[in-house]
Amino acid sequence: MVKASKNNSSKISIKSIKEDTRLFLNKSPIVMSIRIYVFIIGIMLSGMFSRTFFGQVIAFIGINERKETYNPQAVKVNVRQVMVSGRIIALMTLISIMYVIISISGTNNLNILIPGLLISFGICQQMEGASLDVITEHMRNSMGSWTTILHIFAKRKRGIYWKEFIEETELLWAHPQIRPMSGSEESLEKIERKISEENLIKYMNKGRDEMNYYTKIEDESKSKRKFFDHALGWLHNTRDKHDDLNEVQQRLGTWSYAIYLGIGTIIWLIQPF
Repeated sequence: MVKASKNNSSKISIKSIKEDTRLFLNKSPIVMSIRIYVFIIGIMLSGMFSRTFFGQVIAFIGINERKETYNPQAVKVNVRQVMVSGRIIALMTLISIMYVIISISGTNNLNILIPGLLISFGICQQMEGASLDVITEHMRNSMGSWTTILHIFAKRKRGIYWKEFIEETELLWAHPQIRPMSGSEESLEKIERKISEENLIKYMNKGRDEMNYYTKIEDESKSKRKFFDHALGWLHNTRDKHDDLNEVQQRLGTWSYAIYLGIGTIIWLIQPF
């Protein structure tokens, strides 16, 4: 009896430790931040890998059509998290390239070491810009999908509110990088004819968590308008995040990286040391 009691006590103690550990991992701000950055870096790397290899194969075969898919969690991240993740990838790239160069040529050959360092800086800038572009593409696809669904729903309604909402979605499409999910007005009309209002509400209820909206959308005017007000604010906020990241990406992809690559290549060619 005493032995059985000890065994039960030991099991309870182990179970308690596991539960405390699980709660710590789920609630610790540090652990949560690490998990977010690991997730973002994973999305960036997988996106760049698929573009580099599978994208080239598809383009070579001649398939132009692509599905505008996106990860809802990737759309939720903020600008700072994306920029830090991009710089981590750039730093990892720099360390990896310099490790290979030093391992092969050592630290005494400046004709290889200095050009390698400059060229690495240029490649790192390109890697950071490509990383940001992966996330902005998720944001573009998300906004394109939601504006299409909301636009189709609003077009079936009557009244000033819905007319103004239609104009808001069309203003979002005026953005140079945001387009309807269908890609054209003709395709949009085909979607309108195929999908019912009931299915639109089901779609919105299924995806509302993406917008941090946790109240069920009911089949009544007040509930729908409340969701549409929230959705419009979310779309504007996502557009602003997209534009902030796109601005940084454009700066990274202009002349500065070319200077690093050019100077590094020239030093390597003339070998002044």
